[in-house]
Amino acid sequence: PGARPEEAPVPSGAPALLLLHANPGDGRDFDAVLPALADRYRTFVVDWPGYGGSTAPEPGRVTPEGLVEVAERVIDALAEEQGVREVAVLGNSVGGYVACRLAEGPRAASLTALVLIGPAGFTRHTALTRWFCREVMGRPARARRLVVPLARAYLGRLGTPSARGTYARARGLPHDERRLAVHCALWRGLVDPDFGLVDPAALDLPILLLWGRRDPVVPAFLDGRRARRVLPAGTPSVRLPTAHEPYNERPGLFLRHVLPFLEDPRAVTARGLRPPSRPRSR
Repeated sequence: PGARPEEAPVPSGAPALLLLHANPGDGRDFDAVLPALADRYRTFVVDWPGYGGSTAPEPGRVTPEGLVEVAERVIDALAEEQGVREVAVLGNSVGGYVACRLAEGPRAASLTALVLIGPAGFTRHTALTRWFCREVMGRPARARRLVVPLARAYLGRLGTPSARGTYARARGLPHDERRLAVHCALWRGLVDPDFGLVDPAALDLPILLLWGRRDPVVPAFLDGRRARRVLPAGTPSVRLPTAHEPYNERPGLFLRHVLPFLEDPRAVTARGLRPPSRPRSR
């Protein structure tokens, strides 16, 4: 996979941060918040196979569990090539699922905190959701007609250059057979028998859960509520007035919640998340 190093110089010894994007998308989806993050952390951005600067030799066989293996290899490479021994992970959608699976697996000791943004893996599947994942979004002939309107819905307001860039890339997806095959394979993988978290309540590290109130993909009132119920007690949780990608839609508001958590994850978890301060009107 492609992994881009930090976009700005940071102090020697600064903590590391790994960003995992949604499907479809690539590391550029984080461009609105990357400067603020990279100013404080050694920030690395992954492009999943088939997106951005990464290739997918067999695009139709990419799976969520395969992305977990990719992320494990990235963490190993960061340790070997960059000297990164500990890293916080920020993941959106399937990227959030991968972050949770990393915390359940052999790389758990390397993780310092998770920021989960509308993460996959908390949907209670029904016959309808399985059909939608397999037969609608999982089939290129059908998904081709839906990926653009769905992207327009889950991106919410296109008020930032980053959001508009993400939407422009989504508009090209129906015309790129390899990327479309990856997109559909990941949707099918969401209902594979081997997909799912082992025991979210047992995750033993600080977690910040963020959800968009207007998220049409993993709704806050269903998936978000279930995530809050099954994650460890006391996990800070925030609903933002956005759709599926709050870092794209409302980057300033997103950072006002995320930066204090990343600064001291265990302290924030212990005292509970406080609403960000607002400037006084004059």
